[in-house]
Amino acid sequence: MEQRITSVYIISPQTKAILLKERSYFRSIILEGNMQRRSLHKPEQIINNSCLLYGSTLDGRRKAVKRILKSSSKLPVPIIPEKGVYMLPTASIKNKSCVWLAYHHIDTYEKYQDQTYIKFFDGNDLLINISHNVFDMQYKRTSQLIVHMNRGFLFDQRSFRNRYFKF
Repeated sequence: MEQRITSVYIISPQTKAILLKERSYFRSIILEGNMQRRSLHKPEQIINNSCLLYGSTLDGRRKAVKRILKSSSKLPVPIIPEKGVYMLPTASIKNKSCVWLAYHHIDTYEKYQDQTYIKFFDGNDLLINISHNVFDMQYKRTSQLIVHMNRGFLFDQRSFRNRYFKF
């Protein structure tokens, strides 16, 4: 896997995961395709910068998601909703073991001892420190958010009514 160091990183549809790695020079490891990037910024800063570029702040996105999901912890974040890029955290943002995963890159996940093994669509994988049940809940909450934010597109009321209810 190729490695690069970057000062400013903006999340894109190719971003698969962001991991906090407190080292003397860099703060994050970003998995993107078959590449591993290192950033000087913490995952929260990367996510906030990306949200700003795509029209909001991390705080603004979190407030919206909080209202939608009626929850306030471990909230998924819509980064580029129009392109289907949603990041889900495996723990609280302040937790050092928090990994941010791109929902659209996750193919499967399964229990491995007391952790969760994530398999991405491109064949790469990642073992994360989260129970399978907690990860399953995070994954489903992100699905719920995606459906809510795309309700108009997915369930256009007129075409839905015409298709299924003939009066």
